[in-house]
Amino acid sequence: MRILTCLVSIAVFLAAAPGAIAQNYPSKPVRVIIPGAPGVPPDILARAMAPAISQALGQPWVVDNRVGANGIIGMEAVIKAAPDGYTLSITQGAPVSLNPYFYSKLPYEPLRDLAPIANMGVIAASILVSATVQPNSMREMIEQVRAKPESLIWATWGPGSFSDLYRAWAENAFGVKFQEVPYKTPIAAFQAVMSGEGHVMLNASGQLPNFVKAGKIKVLGTLGPNRYRTLPDVPSFAELGYDMDFRGWVGAFAPAGTPRDIVQRLNTEINKVLADADFGDRFLVPASVEFKATTPDEFARFLKVDRELAGRLTKLAKVKPE
Repeated sequence: MRILTCLVSIAVFLAAAPGAIAQNYPSKPVRVIIPGAPGVPPDILARAMAPAISQALGQPWVVDNRVGANGIIGMEAVIKAAPDGYTLSITQGAPVSLNPYFYSKLPYEPLRDLAPIANMGVIAASILVSATVQPNSMREMIEQVRAKPESLIWATWGPGSFSDLYRAWAENAFGVKFQEVPYKTPIAAFQAVMSGEGHVMLNASGQLPNFVKAGKIKVLGTLGPNRYRTLPDVPSFAELGYDMDFRGWVGAFAPAGTPRDIVQRLNTEINKVLADADFGDRFLVPASVEFKATTPDEFARFLKVDRELAGRLTKLAKVKPE
């Protein structure tokens, strides 16, 4: 009977432990690792939400930028941290969905080593062309390249970049051939298209209306199911009949094994901040981020689909792992 009583007591303690941990969480500052430089969307959002979420949690929300190796340095720091909710990551999609296809010996497996907390939003992006070229629609662009292969230069920022992946998709989907020219950065590629040195590219949608009004570019289509709020005259890919919707995104993660109650608490608080209309107008729209509240389980399902799409596109783009 004594042994039985002891076992029952242990079982009751273990069953109550996660709730007790979450109830006392957090009792010290929460460190948020950004596997990228200051100024990228995850960094912007993490810092913007710090005052509100620090108040909600009752502890400081400390942003820590870990730059290098296409996000690997930062992600390693997260997965090696104790799974107690005090070390998190807010990252873009590349270190999670694309890195497994970029590196043959990646020192982490994202779907195994990370606990998804919240999808903080997808990056709205559009196909655009220089105002110096003739096409005014996706159909016209495809028709031109079909008639004259490589007559349009598709600007990218290197193999496996989002612009490069969509070039590969377009060539495969329509049986055409663009002339690819890689630039060092997305900004350099965009400047090349505005000047007419380049002709086509994929770019975040947020700031494009200003350049359309200035007569520098023409936007032909917006990725995803819906038109972008500041580009109401531009058809979405869904309207055009295209089934490809692979976009960048921003997400929050904890190390695998973090108590479920803590993950759920963080999900609730993050969603609450992001759902605020004023926060959205000030920070999400300028960063081209489209937010829709999700649960940790919904985010986990999204990640599996995103990983599969990443594999499909990197194969089309003939990306060779390092």
